[in-house]
Amino acid sequence: MVARRFAAVWVIFAGLYVALAALGPNGVVPVPVWPRINQHLLQVRAWVGDDIELVGANGEAAGIVEVAPRLDVTPYLRDRVVDDPREDTLLGNLACVVPAGDGSGRLIPAQQAPRRLGIPPERLADRMICQVGFPPGPAFLLLPLFVVLRGLLATQWMSALLAGLAVAVMDRLLRLWLDEVAGGGSRAMTGVLSPPVLAGLGTLWLWAAPDGGTWLFAHVVAASGLAVALLLAWHGRPLACGLAFALAITARPPVLLALPLLAALVVGRMARGVRRRGRRTGALGALALTALPVLVLGSVVLALNQVRFGSPFDFGYAAMITPPQLAQRLAEHGQFSLDYLGRNLRYLFVQPPRLLAQFPFAVSDPQGMGVLFVTPAFVAVLAATRSAGRGRRLVAAAWASLIAVTVPALLYFNTGWVQWGGRFLLDGWPLWLLLAALGLQRLDRRLAVALVLLSVASNLWAVVATLSRAWPGCVM
Repeated sequence: MVARRFAAVWVIFAGLYVALAALGPNGVVPVPVWPRINQHLLQVRAWVGDDIELVGANGEAAGIVEVAPRLDVTPYLRDRVVDDPREDTLLGNLACVVPAGDGSGRLIPAQQAPRRLGIPPERLADRMICQVGFPPGPAFLLLPLFVVLRGLLATQWMSALLAGLAVAVMDRLLRLWLDEVAGGGSRAMTGVLSPPVLAGLGTLWLWAAPDGGTWLFAHVVAASGLAVALLLAWHGRPLACGLAFALAITARPPVLLALPLLAALVVGRMARGVRRRGRRTGALGALALTALPVLVLGSVVLALNQVRFGSPFDFGYAAMITPPQLAQRLAEHGQFSLDYLGRNLRYLFVQPPRLLAQFPFAVSDPQGMGVLFVTPAFVAVLAATRSAGRGRRLVAAAWASLIAVTVPALLYFNTGWVQWGGRFLLDGWPLWLLLAALGLQRLDRRLAVALVLLSVASNLWAVVATLSRAWPGCVM
């Protein structure tokens, strides 16, 4: 019964997200080809040395540029083949540098090269070395799939399938969670309050899952990985849990701060397993097994950073091609600073929608819209403060994890552009859902239903505005 429900939820939501991906701005309508819009997929092509097929002005094959396996993606920009203007998004936020040319080996950010090196902008392309400057977790996931599928792989449908899986995982996890911390509370989660409704339809997930672009795909990989890790920890599978957690961290490093809840689950499950079934692996052994994949994959990421950017902790942000106002913020205050706190608090939590005189009438500011308007049901987390026994420890760990995961977004130099709501809150998506589900249990059922319905309406409106191509263009 459990497996059948899991499969049904996965199929339903993956199917919905694939349909939205196909019809959306990055889909196959009206041109029946998925555009290549994801830098992580570009990174995979460089790793495997995927050759570039040139196309002449008449649309016929004009030769092949052979590409040896490499870390940088420079050839794919130097010999670009762009059949779809949507693929221009590949240029955004690449970490591009120019050798100083003075024998020192210094690399100058390409955005500063005209001023510092006197290179005319039209000659920059011939001298630039470009890297994908984001954490490579999504590329790790795509690598084996690309080896098998090659050109058939598109991050749009891949993101949709993964997001559907995450909804099924959260459905199972939320039921286990409520039975543990709310004394069988999952029995009351029926109808509109059924876990897949809020998880799959009532959050930013509904808009983000079908996108498949560089930023949102990373969020989907990270949040899905965290959800899977939490469920595996619940079932006492520390090694598999660690692998899923490692993938999540290497997609979005702030997810590492969800460690309090993950550790509480791993320790609690293994301690219970020792008492009930005499398992030999105790809490410390389980934590070690969980940490092993994290250390291995994390070491690979740090090594890649060292080789590409000269520091294990540098993901290339200093060399990214960014809008002037963001470049100025980075130069003045750095990537994280308390100076950004007020702005980020406003856009993440209380920023109201923009009201328009014509369709779609109410939309998110591209810089963000408060979670109070995106998912009003998340207000219920404020009621998730009481539990008993072991449940009390789990709720405290969930709160510690949610607060910790949110802190980097509050101190970050960018609110996240372009988005319906605040995409950085997706790093804690499973944690928001766990605490909101508990809080909804504490509220009057009519109020809980109203909050969930408002959340679904808000995010369905995001889909309507996006599919109609009325947003974000109407507010840019």
